[in-house]
Amino acid sequence: MIILQHTIIGMPGSGKTTYLAALWHLLTSKEVNSKFILNRLVGDRTYLDKISDLWQNCEEVPRTSLAAETKVSIDVKEVVTGKNALLHFPEFSGESFELQLASRKCKTDYVECFDGEGGILLFVTADKVTDGMSIVDVAPVEQDQEIKEAPEEHTEWNPKMVPNQVNLVELLQFLQHKPFIKLNRRLAIIISAWDVIEAQPIQISPTAWLERELPLLFQFLTNNKESFNFRVYGISAQGGDVTSTSRQGLALKVPSKRISCIGQDTEQHDLTSPIAWLMSSE
Repeated sequence: MIILQHTIIGMPGSGKTTYLAALWHLLTSKEVNSKFILNRLVGDRTYLDKISDLWQNCEEVPRTSLAAETKVSIDVKEVVTGKNALLHFPEFSGESFELQLASRKCKTDYVECFDGEGGILLFVTADKVTDGMSIVDVAPVEQDQEIKEAPEEHTEWNPKMVPNQVNLVELLQFLQHKPFIKLNRRLAIIISAWDVIEAQPIQISPTAWLERELPLLFQFLTNNKESFNFRVYGISAQGGDVTSTSRQGLALKVPSKRISCIGQDTEQHDLTSPIAWLMSSE
């Protein structure tokens, strides 16, 4: 049996826990075809059942708190190859990544997550308009129009002021230095809430979205191919906004068919596609 530990990275609210909830439902319900079938869950399934039930009922899946951090282990078989794999997913909270960035320190168990042959699932969300930009940066300006800005008030700096993509680049840069083992790592970028993008009049690929919206992160990855072999996926684990009026329509659908997965070598409703790529030999 192949034993792989795929580590999930992402700031608070990036869709990590919702993805795991949808993944567990997909594997246990068998409502749609996927690249993996479930053999068994290793350990207690209470946590996965809880978040999966919320997801299935079109309710918001709560973020993982520092106190609720856990490790999920799932025994699966890859349909095409017949290979059995034990997939470990350490469920770190977004707040733990914020603490790591602020303190410049990480726990030993976090370092150990990256010692093996597994890959990385890095989550960002499409459900945010800008990343550290003001309205002056994005608003059209008429020729010769004078821009009047209000005097800036002094604000005490804190780490939460750092743009999201700067934080993500730093988290990846940590992996290039000790105490982490230097490896060429497979990195699946998961753009969550992709339904927000699909609702736009002009369609765009996940890779093009990443380059446009998070140019610093995209440039870092393209310039560090010796460290990161990456692919980009657009995923809507819920299928829409469950806090809006669209919830009623979503609740009428077969739960697994609410899922949307866009990217290279993907199936429409199969969010195991990024995991399959992480463990492939391509």
